[in-house]
Amino acid sequence: MNRLHPRSAVLRVARAALQGGFFGFFGGSLGTGMLGLPAFAVPLLGLFGALAFSGYALARYLRFRYELDGDTLTVESGVFARQSRQIPLGRVQNLDVEQNILNRLLGLAIVRFETAGGSATEATLDAVDEAEVRRLRNYVRTHDRDDETAAATSDAVSKTATAVRSAHADLPGVTGPTPARAGDAQTANEHGDPVSTSEVEDRDQPDGSLLFAFDQRELLTYALVSVRPAAPVLTLASLPLGMDIVWAVLRFNATLVGASLNGPVVRWLAGSPETTRVGIFAAISLAQFFLLALVVSVALTVIEYYGFQLTQADGDLRYERGLLRRYSGNIPLEKVQTVTIRENVLMRRFGYATLAVETAGYSGGNQQSTQGVAVPLAPREEVYELARDIEPFGDLDFERSPKRARRRYLARFSLAAAGLTAVAYAVDALVLETGYWWLTALLFLPVAPAAHLRWRHRGFDLDDSVLATRSGFWRRTTRIVPYYRLQTVFVTRSPFQRRRDLATVGADTASSSSLLGGIARVYDIDEDTATALRETLRERLTAHLAGLRLGDRAGDTDG
Repeated sequence: MNRLHPRSAVLRVARAALQGGFFGFFGGSLGTGMLGLPAFAVPLLGLFGALAFSGYALARYLRFRYELDGDTLTVESGVFARQSRQIPLGRVQNLDVEQNILNRLLGLAIVRFETAGGSATEATLDAVDEAEVRRLRNYVRTHDRDDETAAATSDAVSKTATAVRSAHADLPGVTGPTPARAGDAQTANEHGDPVSTSEVEDRDQPDGSLLFAFDQRELLTYALVSVRPAAPVLTLASLPLGMDIVWAVLRFNATLVGASLNGPVVRWLAGSPETTRVGIFAAISLAQFFLLALVVSVALTVIEYYGFQLTQADGDLRYERGLLRRYSGNIPLEKVQTVTIRENVLMRRFGYATLAVETAGYSGGNQQSTQGVAVPLAPREEVYELARDIEPFGDLDFERSPKRARRRYLARFSLAAAGLTAVAYAVDALVLETGYWWLTALLFLPVAPAAHLRWRHRGFDLDDSVLATRSGFWRRTTRIVPYYRLQTVFVTRSPFQRRRDLATVGADTASSSSLLGGIARVYDIDEDTATALRETLRERLTAHLAGLRLGDRAGDTDG
């Protein structure tokens, strides 16, 4: 069996020694003050902690082994409690590679094997050299995974794998027959001469055709139009680290709205009521905070997507991205469950969109928010063209919900505005006593436009081969679900929907986002239409599977 690269052992031991030394010094410092330990106990405990932690890290390295044997990845680990895991390669959905700055300097990489239906990464190799990364990737890529895929998803997915490959046969880099099984004794090279399987595994695969790449202008555009929701939270959390700067900014704002400066604006502020000055002070401070959050958001996006490129080879989409941490991974086309197109308000204004493809694998690395992103930002027409290459579908003509659904949204938003107004009145009457509680009643002004926009941006379309759903105004999401990927189709009716004879249809697949509730939904359509839609989806799935069975029987007869 194979061990991880020796340089990874040096990193593990050094990291563990630092951690153990820190805890030893910390514990010794507490002991001298609370337990009366002598002063020389501090460095001794620090040295003991460093030796204990580094010894355990070295033992973990020596006890960790892995092996690719035929159809299985075997991983053995554990110092005191030994573990042995056998992972069928047919269940592997994605193989993700991560490199931080130190690993890149040392020529190492972390490899994660993501499997279908898992709640965590199935196996992590931390770390191997780049040559071993290529060998692992090529081994998984050239392995015939169709039979094992059926056990991971469903019998229906297994029977459609051949059809999916044929649908992608005209794409760049998808040529020739299915690669040979890793267990075969030999195969043939380009001249027809037999070669061993090990030679096929060790041979570098072609880089494939470049489908998309970011230049600096496109990367900056994407960073500006895709504000990250986590940026304000991260900015707020980092404020205590720079309190001197924060207080300086607040003092400047207070001076700005005070009377110590000359000028007509300042004189007007000086003569204004105190509540006006406080409100302007708060508005300026909030504007500065959100401007800083925007800068943080742009920086995070640039760091994460620097050098992004998408290539295609041997039926896989392969992405690479990252500045401080370099990520790369394969997205098998034959295991794509859902194709998703996202457009926020700014993207729609300038004609851009984001393309994401979802498999049944668990999201590894830091990709909880960006898992499966194939194209972060491109012109909308290019995104739809690439989406049709991945999963063919025609022009989409979305059917909207009935107009009584819009009245439902109007009632819902009105109730929300009324509730907030009541809370503001109660807080002002009992605590603040400012008399400005009525400002929250202004929330009723956007109620009607918000209800109309929600209704307008929801709809669905039944194509010959896919179900397409659309929803969202601030961030419009269009999901493309092939019929043969459907797992469950259900109809839900809330008490408020039943009052208006409305229903919602959900189309569930085996994609990882479905585990978090991100499934294709057709919102607020007629109950009769919802029932008919569910039956239509079931019939088309059944017809597709029946066609595949006939094709399999015809192939057996020809054979």
